[in-house]
Amino acid sequence: MKNIKLLSQILKKTNKLIISNEFKEAYSLGNSFSRKRKLSFSNAVHFICSALRKSMATEISNFIEEHTYLDFPCISKQAFSRARQNISPEAFKELCRLFVDSFYSSTNNLKKWNGFNVLAVDGTSLQVPDTIECGEYFGLSKNQNKVQTAIASASALYDVLNDIIIDASVTKFRTSEREMAKQHINTLNNEKLLNNSIVIFDRGYPSYDMFDYLNDRNLFFLMRISSSFKIIQSISSEDCIFEYKSKGELKKVRVIKIKLSADTTEILVTNIFDEIITPNQFKELYFLRWGVECKYKELKSSIEIEEFSGTKPIAIEQDFYASIYISMVAALIKKDADAAIANKNKDKNLKSEYQANRNFILCDVLKKIIVMMVKPISGKRILEHILEKAKKIRSQIRPNRNCERKNKHPRKKHHSQRKSCI
Repeated sequence: MKNIKLLSQILKKTNKLIISNEFKEAYSLGNSFSRKRKLSFSNAVHFICSALRKSMATEISNFIEEHTYLDFPCISKQAFSRARQNISPEAFKELCRLFVDSFYSSTNNLKKWNGFNVLAVDGTSLQVPDTIECGEYFGLSKNQNKVQTAIASASALYDVLNDIIIDASVTKFRTSEREMAKQHINTLNNEKLLNNSIVIFDRGYPSYDMFDYLNDRNLFFLMRISSSFKIIQSISSEDCIFEYKSKGELKKVRVIKIKLSADTTEILVTNIFDEIITPNQFKELYFLRWGVECKYKELKSSIEIEEFSGTKPIAIEQDFYASIYISMVAALIKKDADAAIANKNKDKNLKSEYQANRNFILCDVLKKIIVMMVKPISGKRILEHILEKAKKIRSQIRPNRNCERKNKHPRKKHHSQRKSCI
């Protein structure tokens, strides 16, 4: 129940921020909400936070019916679309920052690996509405038939053991992954994360500049490097120190070769030189990076982050950060449910381990997120009710699954119907 209590406090603080004049003044664009309007700034923010996935007319009707205490006006979808253009997406990013800051400043019982926080950085592409405006703002991608579609790049810094997205961004397609990673790391200001973390990267990130950048910030890192990286050509040992010259100085990294199969070897690079941590432990550590891949799957499949409620870039960015916030709300409920399930089963000698069903939790959170924010007393009871149900609706944990990735969602056919002027 520790996380439920913390989550209740975070949701209360979130609502207090949303309805404050300081928040409105900081994130309303121009003077659009300076006069009294039919749709207030706070009501517009609440509405976007409810994760709009159906037709806008249906969402407005349902929101009015379900949240009578907000006095949400009966407006047209066009009126809402105009109003949201005057809210900075940074407002929703600020809500995510509030969540992250509150979690790490209030929690001492963090899950760690050998005493380290384990953070992973990874990027993905997002299918955005295939409009001329989105194509110009985010960029275009060509498929094998040379058909162009609008695509955005997204990136996240993720605490894989505590299921928290510390920082995320959505930006132009093919923005440098390394630069986005640096921006994430620059946001780290909590001492619990700065002083005791290992950041894991996949093959797209290694470079001597990236090594230096992380060393300058006193952060440990573990990176997988491709066979084309120059380090590979001069390394024969399975665990050794490699020296390189950068900015006139001689620097070093530890290079580890891990055999996955008879014909597959994985190469890892780190600035952790303590020999107590063996190559097999580094293998275990690197595999934890898979958590960020699972998080993207959750965002795309369960939260449906690509089902944007508007077609303009500002709506895409607002929806993106609102979805990140919802993901973290569900994560804290799941942490308490998992702990309760493990405690209940600890003496039963079961063949398998079990966890709470994430999709069930997400479904309830998506339905109740606004009432949990706006009505703290009712919200806490709702959180406790979701937790009790989550303890009973379980999924089996299947460790060490090895499945090929499949591209299950080819670009939608209607995206090929772009106007010739693009």
